[in-house]
Amino acid sequence: MASVIETERQRILDSFLETGRAPAASPLWRQLAEARWIVLDSSGGVGMAHPFSGVETDFVVESGERRWFANCFWDALAVSAMVRARLGLDTVIRTHCGYSGQPMELAVGEEGPLPGEARIHFAVPLRDWWNDIVFT
Repeated sequence: MASVIETERQRILDSFLETGRAPAASPLWRQLAEARWIVLDSSGGVGMAHPFSGVETDFVVESGERRWFANCFWDALAVSAMVRARLGLDTVIRTHCGYSGQPMELAVGEEGPLPGEARIHFAVPLRDWWNDIVFT
């Protein structure tokens, strides 16, 4: 049986998946933040519920008229996978090149990202992400 904390974590993820936004606040959020399941913003709202972002970012995952914000490209791929698994939808990730600023787009279908010339570069090694998760 799922714990109250796990149930709340799932409620947050389900809300993001269904609506693109966090649900109503819960007293359990502080515990989830301490366990690094979510990151709270300065007002106590959900800033991040990996892989979803609670604020608009430069990593937009779209399917038709629906859209979700991710914290980074890695998270955008995870959002796309969740949308595929739960909703059965193909997605498009829209962002820009961190070097040139040029718009970038990556279609993600049933088999994952479609072939293309784009490359993903992670400037911060995975082991260091939680040193400053908001920057990362």
